[in-house]
Parts: sequence; structure tokens; C-alpha cells
Amino acid sequence: MAVLTSYGAYVPQYRAPLGEIQRFYGRPGRPRSRALATPGLDEDTLTMAFEAARQALKGERGIGAVIVATQAPPFGLRKMSQSLGRALRLDDGAVNIDLGANATGLLDAFRIAQTLDVGPTLVVATDHLVAYRDRVADVLSAGAAAAFVIEPGTAATGIATLGPQSRESVEVFDVWTLGREDEPRFRLEVLFDAYAKATAAAAKGLEGATERPTGRYTSICPSQPHPQVLRGLAKIGAQATQMEATQFVGDIGNVGASSVGLALCLGLDAARKGSSLLALAYGGGEAVAQAIEVTTKPKSIGTRGMIDTGEEIAVGTYYRWTEGRQQQPH
Repeated sequence: MAVLTSYGAYVPQYRAPLGEIQRFYGRPGRPRSRALATPGLDEDTLTMAFEAARQALKGERGIGAVIVATQAPPFGLRKMSQSLGRALRLDDGAVNIDLGANATGLLDAFRIAQTLDVGPTLVVATDHLVAYRDRVADVLSAGAAAAFVIEPGTAATGIATLGPQSRESVEVFDVWTLGREDEPRFRLEVLFDAYAKATAAAAKGLEGATERPTGRYTSICPSQPHPQVLRGLAKIGAQATQMEATQFVGDIGNVGASSVGLALCLGLDAARKGSSLLALAYGGGEAVAQAIEVTTKPKSIGTRGMIDTGEEIAVGTYYRWTEGRQQQPH
């Protein structure tokens, strides 16, 4: 068990028009997202992580460990967690852990944070999946970051306790990278099926540990690579009302490793004392389900406002800002 003491989020202000991008490349059909949250030229996964972490820390400096989960570090051969800690002016003696992760990375980091005996741990999930031009409509490439401060044990005063986790994995190629390519390849029809099967099994395992069915949580906070996977959650007993406050993929796109973190921030913003949250993460054939119990009504950080407000940019601007980010830092 561990206590979640604070949290923060960051969503870039710029919005690329997905519908126009699809039309430009002759991709028929309704856009699966109204827009894509797009980092500016001076933003990357590290700067987004910094903004989310600064909000979560609220000036606190006594952090014993920093864990960063991302699929898109802005540089290689360096520890992003260490760079983030230095940017935040944290103690140089903190334990720094990098996770090259998919959407399950945040809950992996929660699991690690519960085992560390170093004091509070800053956990950050940050991502910006950049697709090549002819595949951007499938990947729904967007960026965001979410940050959480976690203390092991139950003695600390916080806003929620981290409950048990349940995991289920299947061997499937739905999302993968080929060789040294930096862009993920998607087989969406396989993704939809694997997401549904793995999350159903993980949720069933968690029900056995907690004796609480999926439909009995106040909110469900799922990772969201595509809007269709959310509709499939009805098969495991999820109710539409449980995800009213936590859905965002149809508004800003797929934010990769930060997906479940952003959903958790939305769930916490809407929570009251006694609320229960079900975090559901899926990536690369593995699903993780975790129960989170809210012990004190959180002070909203305004995550929904970050999602709903933004500045529109043109298709040409989107490509000028993202060109080359697949291969090299900017």
C-alpha cells in the first residue's frame, strides 16, 4: 500500500486539425479525435514533464526518488529522470529511474514507488508519439504529461491510497516498432480485440482481490489509444457514467504513456472523499488494473480546462513543428 499525496498535469495549448490532416491525405471517414494536442517548437517530453511535476510538487523538494515513464525521450544516453530532477532543483541524492514504457508504464512506476524506502517518490508519465505523415490519422499523435507524488506505507497524509494491482498479458502484435524505427506501427483491429480481452482479465483479477465489481467504482480511468477501445469496456461491466469525467481521446488524441495518468487526473479532479477509482492501462499485450481509494477530496487542478481550451494551428504548422521529431531531437 502507498499514499498519493498530490498530482499535476500538462496539456500543450496548441491543437492540430485532425480532420484536415485526414482530408489532405485522402483518408476517408469521420475523424476519431476533434484535434491533436501538439507541443510547440520549444516543447518536448521533458518540458511537459517539468510543468506537470512542478504542479504536483507545489514547492516540495524532499523527494527521494524520481521515476519517468515515456516512449519518446528528447535525447539518448542520458537519464531523463535525472535531468528532470535537476531542472526541478531536487536533491542530487534522489534515486533516478527511467522506464521506456507504453501506457502501462505509469502503473508500473506506481508499483515500484510502493517498494522504495527513500521517502516520497515523484512519478511522471510524459509522451508525444509522432507519426509519419501517412499514418498520423491512425496513431492520433498527441502530447501530454501527468505527475504524482507517492509515499510508501499508509502513515502519510494524502488524498488517496493506492490499492492492489492485477495484471494480464497476451502475446500479440497490435502495436510495435520495427528494427530501429522510432515510430510505432499499429494494427488497429488487433489492438481493439487485445485491449478488450486483456483488460477484461485484469479487471476480473482485481475484482477477486478487492471483491468490488468493475461497475461499482465511482470512476474508471482508462488508457485511451483510440475512442473505440472505450466502447469495448462496456463488456467488462463499465458504465458510461463512470467514464463521463475521464474521457479525452476524442478531444485531443492519443497521448501514449501519459494516457492513464491524464485520465487519473480527471478522475481525481471530479472525486470526493470516499470515491473509488479504477485505473486501467493497456499496452503491448499487457493490461494492468489498479484500485485507488480517495481519502480526502482533492483540490481540482483544472485538468478538463487544459483539455477543452487550446489554440488552433494550421496543418502546415503542425508538420513544420513535428517534421524530423521521429529521428532526432530538436
